[in-house]
Amino acid sequence: MVVATRNRRDELLAYLGHHEAPVIVVDNASTDGSPEAIESAFPSVRVVRLPRNRGAEARTVGARLAETEFVAFADDDSWWSPGALRRGEELFADHPRLGLLAASIAVGPDEVPDPINAVLADSPLGSASTGSGPRLLGFVACAAMVRRSAFLQVGGFDPVVRFPGEEERVALDLSAAGWELAHAPELWVHHHPSSLREPNETRQRELLRSRLLTTVMRRPWAAVGHELRSTATAGSRGRRALASALPRIPAAVRRRQPVPVTVEADLARLRPQVMVSATPAPPPGAPGAFHPRLSVVMITYNRRAEALQSLERLTSLPERPRVVVVDNGSADGTAAAIRERYTGDPQVVLVASPDNLGAVGRNLAMEQVTTEFVAFCDDDTWWEPGALDLAVAALSDHPLLGVVTGRILVEPGGREDPINAELLHSPVSGPEWLPGPALGSFLAGASVMRTAAFRDVGGFSPRLWLGGEEELMAADLATAGWELCHLPEVLVHHQASTVRDPHLRRRHGLRNTLWFIWLRRPVGAAVRRTRDVLSTAPRDRTTAAGVTDALAGAGWVLRERRVLPPRVEQRFLALEDSQRHSKARQYVS
Repeated sequence: MVVATRNRRDELLAYLGHHEAPVIVVDNASTDGSPEAIESAFPSVRVVRLPRNRGAEARTVGARLAETEFVAFADDDSWWSPGALRRGEELFADHPRLGLLAASIAVGPDEVPDPINAVLADSPLGSASTGSGPRLLGFVACAAMVRRSAFLQVGGFDPVVRFPGEEERVALDLSAAGWELAHAPELWVHHHPSSLREPNETRQRELLRSRLLTTVMRRPWAAVGHELRSTATAGSRGRRALASALPRIPAAVRRRQPVPVTVEADLARLRPQVMVSATPAPPPGAPGAFHPRLSVVMITYNRRAEALQSLERLTSLPERPRVVVVDNGSADGTAAAIRERYTGDPQVVLVASPDNLGAVGRNLAMEQVTTEFVAFCDDDTWWEPGALDLAVAALSDHPLLGVVTGRILVEPGGREDPINAELLHSPVSGPEWLPGPALGSFLAGASVMRTAAFRDVGGFSPRLWLGGEEELMAADLATAGWELCHLPEVLVHHQASTVRDPHLRRRHGLRNTLWFIWLRRPVGAAVRRTRDVLSTAPRDRTTAAGVTDALAGAGWVLRERRVLPPRVEQRFLALEDSQRHSKARQYVS
């Protein structure tokens, strides 16, 4: 048990006797005689005197000195319920990747459940492998038990954030390192808040400061900008928090190491999303009702003009689909512009993500979709009038058809996209009932999908972020028994944005192609395809960066590798020749 304290002698003397494990008290330069009092009253307690107040980092000092496999934290005004530590130890022993357990908290003499308990219990991240409760991406330090090796692997609590709000960075780093955080609701911690704690206004200001510093250390720059704006506009409290954070920003930047996109995706699931449409959709059959079976999902990032143009075309379609648009943390006012134009219009639903989640933004949008089918498009694509009804008809007539990919016309001018010929003459074999050529993969911005199929495979992989993210999903759809086909009569228009970064797109596309090959193809095919991809890619810095990115993910790729069944592998074998010689698939920018 590690207890950090500063100038709370009376609380320590009252509660130290409740602990059932050996105790290390780390004193943050108290001036009230706390160390001497503890040593006199509790000779078995190890007291560590720090020459200055190091805040939450004191717990890290205690954890380093501990010699046990597990460490539980408590504050000087809290203690763990009898038997809770033993039960926590059992959960850790049964689950080797469990890095942290968060207990329930009972407050004060009346044992009132802390409101944080409900937040932990309602975590949207799914069940933890422990089976005792949900998976988490946050915790309360005084009610947390950690695997000491995991805690120290991520550096413990740091000197930048100090206190309070110091838990967030540790939670992010544990998750990024592959450790699981779980809530164990049957474990209880008693908390009798000290009368000496700082006023609530001070605490709220310091929490804002800590969140900003953590964002600088671990989040994308777009999230940093968002957090800066939020803090600066939070009144006098925010301005004081910003002033307090500024001297520590250089230290935060030196420790900067953004978390993987998988952790970013979990963060997005934890945050409430901003919905523009405040007006409920009219019921089916009512005047002005939307398409009863199909919705449209669009993702956008820093393309305000293109997004507004595509939305105007989508909302003008005769099919009248409801459109869910995800703004991926744009810094150019995209979300504000959509909000201004479509507030009160039930046809458009805005999901405003604080961060750029790439293709995973579509997963967020799907949480708002209640229709049987969904059409995807990007902020520089839009569907031809009547095309969506043709796709719905095909999907309705063929219950095992999961994806329909349309024919792409390049604007301006309506020219045929080079990929159309490859889709039309696809070498993939499919069942005779398919209404069009069978496909091995699809193009998300030009496809209509069965909602059940999307959810069956869990949507787009957070690992791949964006750029060729469809291939892995297509393979998993086929493995699950869903068919994919091309319907040339289903038209979609694409006017490529001038804002895109072609080198970054190529880098991500190359990385994701290699990851897919290593994740799903048999060894022989994986070696052959890796050779083919690398031999056709330019020998330049962008290619080197993409390959380096791919190699950096080799660890998780090997852990998550699941080879395709033979019937699905045959589809990708059939595609290899066209992939080698395709003019539309070359990794150039």
